[in-house]
Amino acid sequence: MSVFTTQFQACQPMPWKGRYGRVMGDSSVFHLRYLDGRLWPVLLWETDAGVASCRAIDGTATGELVHAVAQAKRHAGGEGGGSFLIDEYGKVLVPASNGDGRRFLVGRLNGRLLFENPFLPDKPIDLGDEASLENGDAWKLPYVGIPYHLHRTGRIYFYQQDEQGGHSIYPPQQDSDLIQAIRNVRPYGPVRIVVTPGGLVLTKLPTDSRTPSEGRWEPVFVGAINPKVWFEEE
Repeated sequence: MSVFTTQFQACQPMPWKGRYGRVMGDSSVFHLRYLDGRLWPVLLWETDAGVASCRAIDGTATGELVHAVAQAKRHAGGEGGGSFLIDEYGKVLVPASNGDGRRFLVGRLNGRLLFENPFLPDKPIDLGDEASLENGDAWKLPYVGIPYHLHRTGRIYFYQQDEQGGHSIYPPQQDSDLIQAIRNVRPYGPVRIVVTPGGLVLTKLPTDSRTPSEGRWEPVFVGAINPKVWFEEE
């Protein structure tokens, strides 16, 4: 069921040294862009018909989030617009627009942002809605979230990159149910998964299993995280 954002708890931009990662490409993150003369959150949705720009549905919390993200962008020397992420705990994370590696925590969402759906106007885009989805089903919404990994030996981890380089971070306990769900759709080898702001787990499958390195990869639904056996909130 769709959950509208009911509250945004803002804070002054704080340097963020916790988990942060993104899949390459503009369609894997949220953006602040000028729409009708004001900055507003949008998703870029890659479809067979081209890239659709989906604007966030208006609301008090949405406007408050815009102010907090833009403030952090300007605090880091930018002009206010640009990309940002929302993790599975609702933390809103903002990278400096100049690419110097700085990141900021600007607040937390209680609930989720919903976006206009250009193909189904009566069904907003909700990146946490798993109703009617089963393991292995095609994921027909934007592929947005923070990347985690399943090691080829079967352990979930996060690869953290910072000034000291890169290193793997493991949760206090491995989620055997989630690992099995991943292996149901990707039986072998290392797997990158993406966790949406709603805590849903996605991955991609090759459309042609005979030549996976050459063909297209399409997103599928894996399942959802279990906070009791997931990475601790930072």
